[in-house]
Amino acid sequence: MRPSTSGVDRRTLAALALLLLLVQLPHVMHLPAWVSATGTALVGLRLLATHRPNLSLLDRLLSSIALTVLSVLLTLCIRWHYGYLVGRDPAVALLFLLVAAKFAELRRGSDATTLLCLSSFLLLTLYFYSQTLIAALVTLPAVLALGHALAVLRDPPGAQPLRDNVRLVGTMLLQGAPLAILLFLVFPRLSGPLWSLPEDGLATTGLSDSMSPGSIGALTLSDEVAFRVEFDGAVPARRERYWRGPVLDHFDGARWSQLDGGRENDRGRRFEPTMPASNDPSTTGDTLDYRVLLEPHRQRWLFALERAASLPRGSDAPGASAQPLATLTHDGQLLAPEPITRVLGYHQRSTLSDRRSTEREPGAVYTALAGRNPRTERLAAELRTAHPRPADYVQAVLERFGGAPFAYTLTPRTLGDAPVDDFLFKTREGFCEHYASAFVVLLRAAGIPSRVVTGYQGGRMNGDYMIVRQSDAHAWAEAWFDGAWHRVDPTAAIAPSRVNTGPGAALGDGAGLSALSRGEAGWLSAMALRWDRVNHGWQRLVVDFDDDSQAELWERLGLDPPLLWQLTLAVILVAGAWSALLLGWRPPMPRRWRRDRLPVHERAWRRLERRLGRGELARRPGETGSVWLTRIAGAFPEQAELAQALARRFDTLRFATARPSPSSSLSSSMASPDELGRLERDCRRLAKALSRSSAVTR
Repeated sequence: MRPSTSGVDRRTLAALALLLLLVQLPHVMHLPAWVSATGTALVGLRLLATHRPNLSLLDRLLSSIALTVLSVLLTLCIRWHYGYLVGRDPAVALLFLLVAAKFAELRRGSDATTLLCLSSFLLLTLYFYSQTLIAALVTLPAVLALGHALAVLRDPPGAQPLRDNVRLVGTMLLQGAPLAILLFLVFPRLSGPLWSLPEDGLATTGLSDSMSPGSIGALTLSDEVAFRVEFDGAVPARRERYWRGPVLDHFDGARWSQLDGGRENDRGRRFEPTMPASNDPSTTGDTLDYRVLLEPHRQRWLFALERAASLPRGSDAPGASAQPLATLTHDGQLLAPEPITRVLGYHQRSTLSDRRSTEREPGAVYTALAGRNPRTERLAAELRTAHPRPADYVQAVLERFGGAPFAYTLTPRTLGDAPVDDFLFKTREGFCEHYASAFVVLLRAAGIPSRVVTGYQGGRMNGDYMIVRQSDAHAWAEAWFDGAWHRVDPTAAIAPSRVNTGPGAALGDGAGLSALSRGEAGWLSAMALRWDRVNHGWQRLVVDFDDDSQAELWERLGLDPPLLWQLTLAVILVAGAWSALLLGWRPPMPRRWRRDRLPVHERAWRRLERRLGRGELARRPGETGSVWLTRIAGAFPEQAELAQALARRFDTLRFATARPSPSSSLSSSMASPDELGRLERDCRRLAKALSRSSAVTR
């Protein structure tokens, strides 16, 4: 586009305003309200100044000096709001405001060109937040508006209407789609995203590294997807779907947290994936292979079915992409070197076993108590006296939970300074974290090493994959006895339906759970599951298309992976051929290979000329069609009537008022379909009759 120093007219301003609306609107969902309002106000003031040019106040507000001062103030406000400037969210918010400020100071064509570039970049930042199919569809109207703005800016006086420009841009997009798909399929893939931004200080979504009464109960009200799973074989039963996450081993009397599990392989140290010998896959238990698509939760842990038998890998094939993505700690956590800030796909193998062997007895940290729950400790002493064996003691505690009037609810009463005492002896109502916490405290008070494990329990199949939602968040316990860690779920003793069916069945209809969380089969749930299936396919086939996907593609085609020069040459040839086809270029061909793209009656006339093209009956140079047919009638009296009738019809069509066709000696625009049909039949009859004559074949 040629540079311009002329002013920006209203048509150009309207096209740029439409572009900004479609570019900025998707960002409103994740920007602070004051940022969205300020950006919208700047755009509105500029449009108002165009329609009310006599308002001096607007001129002063939109002057270059005023907008420069405002930009500095907005930068300071963003720094104050987020607490930092170098990061995804403050950078996008600042760009959002600067684009609006640039629109407010539009004076010349060069300003409009700069605004187009900034708007294009702001549109791309939408993929920093989401790479779903919805995000791709949302950007399409903005791309069409961008093409319209380019067309208007290129030639403002003779610019086409919005509808024509949108149609033109849409046509160009469709024409370029085959090349885009080709490049997407064969272009070498990168191991990570094109951008690498510092971590933003946002609240995490999902489980955290601590647990207090009510924390997991709040997650149960959320329909957000935690991760999706594709199994290579049979799907495990719901009671076996314990997805292990953070392990909590420190208790201060009211709150559980991680003491040392989160410190292993800290960031800043070299990442060295390890796997404890106790997790050797050769041990007993059914082994499952599956692939997880983990949603970003801004924490380091990955999830696997209870007892990981391998380290998670981006691919199950040898190569760089098959390097381990996380390490397996001594307490069974899968920890990545960095927080998960984008959708992560990994292959995993697990052993379905509720027993985890150890080489040595756990340390004193797993029996430590804060001493804030004395009644619970006295109860533990009584039960331990009656049940000296650890296995019998664990069973006695579970029987006490199942026999006493405990209730499973998301809305328990408030607990005091001794939360476990209040829960066991007063309220006796709670959610999974209440039961897991009380159970572990009872075991530690009896000297049995134990800890709380958090993660997800369950999952719902949706076609050929499983959805695990935040509503499946769960907490259970692990107790060490008989030389191994044993998984124990005290919630199952209170509400077995929570483990066998789901939280909806355990809580009932009045718990505030959505239809998706309850697993209902209504039409809304069915539509949501279908849409999730579409998004899952988009994520798997488009967003997660990597080197392994390319290798699988070549394998399906029965081809070896091509070399880089072969790939480059093939792309150039295909792109050149497609471009030539779109531009209407045709390679030169011998005349005998060409096929006339003529109407049927004109092809019949040409056929008659070719059949009589030898000897005395050949059409002579400068001889009209009627004269030629009259000469043929004289040479063949038996065909004279047909030839003369054909000559008269030819004269009628030839000298009609319409302009003759450049590719033929006939003018067909004034002839009816019946006349053209008779002409075609007569040409065929005459050619067939004359071809049988010995005079023609001499």
